[in-house]
Amino acid sequence: MPILKKLIFAPIFLTVFILLIIQLNPILKSYDFIFSLSVNTLIQLIIIAALISLSSFLYILFATLAGDWKISLPVGAIAAVMPLMLMEVSLGLVFATAILASILLVSLTLDSALKSYLNFQPASLLGPFIRRLSMLLILAFCLIYFLSSNKLIAQKGFEIPDSLIDTALKMTPLPTEQTQLPNISPDQIEMLKKNPELLKQYNLDPKILDTLDQPNPTNDLIKQTVKDQIQNFIKPYQSFIPAGLAVILFLTLQSLTSIFNLPIHPLLWLTFFILEKTGFTKYQIETREVKKLVV
Repeated sequence: MPILKKLIFAPIFLTVFILLIIQLNPILKSYDFIFSLSVNTLIQLIIIAALISLSSFLYILFATLAGDWKISLPVGAIAAVMPLMLMEVSLGLVFATAILASILLVSLTLDSALKSYLNFQPASLLGPFIRRLSMLLILAFCLIYFLSSNKLIAQKGFEIPDSLIDTALKMTPLPTEQTQLPNISPDQIEMLKKNPELLKQYNLDPKILDTLDQPNPTNDLIKQTVKDQIQNFIKPYQSFIPAGLAVILFLTLQSLTSIFNLPIHPLLWLTFFILEKTGFTKYQIETREVKKLVV
């Protein structure tokens, strides 16, 4: 019976952790996820941050009740194996190693703290470990996001998402006079198509000629021109883009997770209060001898 009480939160932690990995997996399939400014993207990031905080909370709670890293660490190892079954093998192996290292570090330091505390105060004792594990899990995911983005950009190159260009243009009002295009006859368009080097001299993509016969070619022309200029500007720095994306993702998830970690202290107090009142746990008051220096 005591061993069952120590393991009661293990399946809950593993279930939440599996849900976390399932939410993380789609992000690795595209490097431009971080550039999306849609509501759906924000909701997905919020869900991921909430699952990271909840996973950290449940593991620290489980490890505290287990009271021994020899019990908590194997469960953490099971959680670390999950990415190998739910992700691409190469990324899953790196993620599993990083998760195992994070859980090992937190488990050993938590075990040491549980053996040396004088007065059990869950908020001050366990709160720092929950925040630390959350940060380590975010770092682990940002590592494989960097590797995934680096691979995708090396294979397909980097291209500024159209949604980002559209948002930038909407936030930058242009005078009507500047957006007026001169009338270009079909013969002139045909001549430019046969001589694309004339457009390339002005860093313009010849593809913009295909948009001139559309109902409103002005916005498309401006959009394509801005996009080409940005692409030419960032091309020399393309090798640094994956690291930059990983840093942006880390700061975003860390900020959201910090918000979810704000109520950790009252939640810890409430959890152990309920556990005590239900008889699941109890407290033992000890009297210890102390050695003091007297001169």
